[in-house]
Amino acid sequence: MKKNIEEEIKKLTAQLLELVNLYCWNDISNNFMFILSDISEVKGENFFIQNQNKSKLNKNKISKTSKEAVAELNEFYDLIYDVNLYVYKAEKDQTIIDIRYFLKTNLDSDFLKTVCNNPPMLHCKITKPPYLKNENDKFDVNWELGGMRHKWNMLCWKTNHKWDKMNRNFTKFK
Repeated sequence: MKKNIEEEIKKLTAQLLELVNLYCWNDISNNFMFILSDISEVKGENFFIQNQNKSKLNKNKISKTSKEAVAELNEFYDLIYDVNLYVYKAEKDQTIIDIRYFLKTNLDSDFLKTVCNNPPMLHCKITKPPYLKNENDKFDVNWELGGMRHKWNMLCWKTNHKWDKMNRNFTKFK
């Protein structure tokens, strides 16, 4: 049975906004635009490389209204295994939400047999930066886009991470 994907996207968008308000210090606009991303198109051997590749792909995408994004999703709805909403970019006047989907055709054939008739799973998520010191610390929702603050935080995190690793190795030899 086909769900009303438009209603589901609206609910997920509201849930995503709650997550952002809970974990991020940004005030984000309720003027939402959307981009669509096939999760399998992002390649890379680790999170950082995948993030760079995803950013390069997303920079060239044209944002769509909710209706346009939903219409495009409806074209291949039955092929979708999983849908994840993330904030791609939060600006003063608009928030661009990345609707990332994973197609059933990318699943292992044995697993596909067990889920081929299932409706898509629906999630909303935010990615926390690796340099958060405390789970309760709020962060910039735009951290994945880079910027000076992010670069500084990453430099500090990498430096501390290397020092911690060196200290652990040093104590082994005492």
